[in-house]
Amino acid sequence: MPDIPSCDIERRVDGAVVVRVHSRITGGRALPDAVFAFRAGDPQFSFWEQQLRQREVLPPTELPISMPMYEPT
Repeated sequence: MPDIPSCDIERRVDGAVVVRVHSRITGGRALPDAVFAFRAGDPQFSFWEQQLRQREVLPPTELPISMPMYEPT
């Protein structure tokens, strides 16, 4: 599985998969979260739908979430 930052994934009633990537605080400020919606036929839909299905199967304590550390330069 690729390195995915901390995010929430959910399915809307219309079948779209919504991904909310959480912002990190840098320099004392955080940008708003990035939110993406993918529908059947979108190039990334199958990837995010698979991520959602894995999360539905695994208990929350066993989710493979990695948060890379970035040092300001």
